[in-house]
Amino acid sequence: MSESAVPTVFVTGAAAGIGKATALRLADDGWGVFGVDLDTGDGVEYCDVTSRESVETAVRRCVDEAGPLDAVVNAAGSGEPTPFLEATDEVWLRTIDVNLLGTVRVCRAVLPHLVNSTASRRGIVNFTSQAAKTGGLLIGAPYSAAKAAVLCLTKTLAAEFASKGVRCNAVAPGIIDTAFLDGVPGIRDRASSIPLGRIGRPAEVASVVSFLLSDAASYLTGEIVDVNGGLVMD
Repeated sequence: MSESAVPTVFVTGAAAGIGKATALRLADDGWGVFGVDLDTGDGVEYCDVTSRESVETAVRRCVDEAGPLDAVVNAAGSGEPTPFLEATDEVWLRTIDVNLLGTVRVCRAVLPHLVNSTASRRGIVNFTSQAAKTGGLLIGAPYSAAKAAVLCLTKTLAAEFASKGVRCNAVAPGIIDTAFLDGVPGIRDRASSIPLGRIGRPAEVASVVSFLLSDAASYLTGEIVDVNGGLVMD
């Protein structure tokens, strides 16, 4: 890629919430953003991360339309509060399919492109969660375990692809003001327990993704960045 070319980033979950905020921020940073989601419109194309074929088709479309692919943000995810003894195999498999295997499918499809990229900012940003470190506030075991696996996946990819110049980091949001919170009863009431005294904003998470895909983070890989207002410090 020439120095004047615009680098391209593939962003999943780009239709709403943190994914949308991230797509907007990266566009402001000068990235060519190819956003995908189950919901389409406003520059967001269709992709179902639970389908290998859908992911591979979306990545091919991205390359065909935007040229060489230089980075990916895996913001797609889902989960619902489920007590452990009520979590059926179907709940576990569905949650893992979206959050873990969805991330795996996207990384597997884009990594050959990232390895060949010459962009200085090339890399991967995955989305894990505060729940991966604490077991979750109110969300339950399936989601927490799936996100913990993404945390481990991030470190594994960072180690395996570092020699090829591809960095891989993750963001671990805490309680962020998105529609996701509406499906978790009582979680907004936890705002008073957050040291910074409020729920986070999607743009505040997007700013961390922006940093991780910037030249300022060129020597950073295999890291999990907590964005939780101080609720969990490690």
